[in-house]
Amino acid sequence: MKRIYIAISVLLFFVVFGTVGFYLAEPGVGGLFESFYFTIVTIMTVGYGDIAPTTTAARVVAIIVIIGGVGTGVYVLQTIFELTISKRLRIELGLPSRRTRMKDHYIICGYGRVGRQVMAQLNKKGDRFIFIEEDKDKVEEMVEQGVPVIHGNAAEEEPLIRANVKDAKCIIATMRDPMNMVSVITAKMLNPNIYAVAEVEEEANTEKLKRVGADATVNCHQTGARIMVNQARRVRTDPVCGQEINGMKTQFAAEHNGQKYLFCSKECLEAFKRKPEAFIDSRLSEEICVLPGLNP
Repeated sequence: MKRIYIAISVLLFFVVFGTVGFYLAEPGVGGLFESFYFTIVTIMTVGYGDIAPTTTAARVVAIIVIIGGVGTGVYVLQTIFELTISKRLRIELGLPSRRTRMKDHYIICGYGRVGRQVMAQLNKKGDRFIFIEEDKDKVEEMVEQGVPVIHGNAAEEEPLIRANVKDAKCIIATMRDPMNMVSVITAKMLNPNIYAVAEVEEEANTEKLKRVGADATVNCHQTGARIMVNQARRVRTDPVCGQEINGMKTQFAAEHNGQKYLFCSKECLEAFKRKPEAFIDSRLSEEICVLPGLNP
């Protein structure tokens, strides 16, 4: 839209320039309206022949209007086409409906606030992912932003198949609890070995999600509250044993993939160094529920 506004502004400049220029430089023009008419005819390259520049100054104005006005007019039409027709063609030609060839990727169900945060974390780690989203407006936004997406209902088999659930390493359900349950069940039916993580809104649904196949559940309300309390108390959590740590006092720390981890003892530090992935997974809820400005 910014490009259209700029282009239209430039086009209006040439219209005003031509109207004033022809009015001042061409004796055969009878008034401002006739000068405006002459400018529009020139820009549109119609050439009725009823008015023609007779002075050198008027011909210079005509040259400027032709070069600038015609070029800008074409650019305006091309930009409008790109932002409307071509976008619709990209949607209709099936960009969000194709079947992905990704393997060992993450399937994110739902392009909401948590889904966007999941995407940010996966991008940071360099992992591949694809969304399944049912809302057409969100799908169009994602296509425009270059976010890989399958248009459909994540609780149904067909979109999951197009997201190549059989070769995916994990499905992350970030929708409402009932939809998350059905999505996990469907994904497990298609790929019993897929790791399933589900956001849970109501604590009472945590056990239900685990029963239907969720390997891990995340309650962002609880996690956010814990992060805020820890920040207020200026404490960190040992990823190995879960003990609270004063970050200013502990001497045991390690870095993994650009992330710093603190530990309460040398034993926890050594256990983390031997197999960091086993303990990093326990921080998933903090990573996808992180609050802006906080560093859990």
